[in-house]
Amino acid sequence: MVSDLSWGIMATTSTLPSNFGNAFGNPQSHAEVDGTPYFYVSELDQSMKDVASNPFVSYTLSNGQKATAVGCGSIQTPYTGDPESPICSRLTLMGSFVNVSGTEEGARAQTALLSAHPAMASWPDDHSWFIGALRVNSAWLINIYGGATELTSVEYYGEGTQGATN
Repeated sequence: MVSDLSWGIMATTSTLPSNFGNAFGNPQSHAEVDGTPYFYVSELDQSMKDVASNPFVSYTLSNGQKATAVGCGSIQTPYTGDPESPICSRLTLMGSFVNVSGTEEGARAQTALLSAHPAMASWPDDHSWFIGALRVNSAWLINIYGGATELTSVEYYGEGTQGATN
């Protein structure tokens, strides 16, 4: 799902005075390299202000983002597509958000991000943009009726690996 979809909802612990300490969700675009989601984000974005205080985030995707009128993704049903439908896979990645700008990893991520999101190249220079990575330490997945599965980082990334530089 991380490689098939281009955006999701990032949840942080809010630093907004009116919502301090509570969950704050914000859409974010991403690109995937070896299972790791990367982001081109601004220090001005509220989510990044939250990350500066607490880098632990969750990032949620639903293949219902690609839902059709008659199903979810390639699954055809008599039900209409909906991102919350149990037949639409949902994935929440949890871990630490880190700035990888100025590194080899960041350069690879920037190439992937600009390929997936060409408009990013034209975003204004004066917004303190940087490349961030989500270091996945666990995941929650539901991909059909019957309940969710929790995954460790080893299960998420695959046997013997743990992402780009985890």
